Amino acid sequence: MTLFKKSFFIKLSSWEYWPSWVLYVPIYVQHIWLTIKTKNPFFFLRTNPAINGFILSDSKYETQSMIPNEYLPKTYFLKKGTSYKEVLLQLEKRNIAFPLILKPDIGFRGLEVHKINSTTELEEKITHLKVNSLIQEFISYPLEIGVFYYRFPNKNKGEIPSVTLKEFLTLKGDGKSTFKELVYANPRAILQAKRLKTTHKNLWYTIIPKDKELFLEPIGNHNRGTKFINGNALIDQNLKEVFDNLCLPLNGFYFGRFDIKAKSISELKKGTNFKILEINGVGGEPTHIYDPNFKLTEAWKTNLFFWRTAAEIATQNFNNGVSKPTFKEAYTKWSAYRKYIKTAFRA
Repeated sequence: MTLFKKSFFIKLSSWEYWPSWVLYVPIYVQHIWLTIKTKNPFFFLRTNPAINGFILSDSKYETQSMIPNEYLPKTYFLKKGTSYKEVLLQLEKRNIAFPLILKPDIGFRGLEVHKINSTTELEEKITHLKVNSLIQEFISYPLEIGVFYYRFPNKNKGEIPSVTLKEFLTLKGDGKSTFKELVYANPRAILQAKRLKTTHKNLWYTIIPKDKELFLEPIGNHNRGTKFINGNALIDQNLKEVFDNLCLPLNGFYFGRFDIKAKSISELKKGTNFKILEINGVGGEPTHIYDPNFKLTEAWKTNLFFWRTAAEIATQNFNNGVSKPTFKEAYTKWSAYRKYIKTAFRA
């Protein structure tokens, strides 16, 4: 069977690879009711009054600036057009060493996120930089996890309805098969075959020794082959208290997903040895639904609940005196984001 056919049937058999509109059709329908209930079609712009964006157009740098530095990786805000020499000076000043992570300040489904291992790679990426970006130290903690937290404005305690564990794309040698054959035999790796052939061209026809594990992708994104695992069984009062303590001081933030690296679950629940890579506001999905064992109908129910929650938080904010967004404001933000996407992610 050809690569195309194998990829086609893998995607066909698992809804996690289907077009995103399939997941969001029920949300669009529910939005009509939520618009009537909140008396504003753009209520989601006030779910987090402190975040200035249109669903997915949050500035990562501005959002993470709300968090105390002790929970953040060392970060440099890189403006488009900054010279390579100046970048090196700023990295030295902030003590950010290689390897490091380069990503757009306003992201889009993990595109253009890179692990940079050398000055040569960094210079090449900066030369072709299209938009403002972030350079972050690479956090080597073994656990990457997504924690979704929300809190109603009139309460001091919040809820964690979603926890996602990330299993990075790896291959294990059998002493007989080439790297290419191992990729073609792995349902997640085969969908990344074109990219892996480029990034691992020196290994493509090499037989991988028995039991040798190859770590193929350091970026924990679904589009890079990372497997998302439902970690909701880990939710307990200790985890809630960590995020209550973290989020309560964040004026104007009530709803979003924290992407985190931690040494272990037990230490995360103690509030120690973890770093927040980024925060995704109202556009942040409860990514545990992408667990291969999660049914599409359950994913629909989950997303509908999340958007009802976002609407209820916005309503409470309206009642507390937060202004309702206008059509002009929403249109301006949406237009700016569409223009940004065309600039940042299209050739």
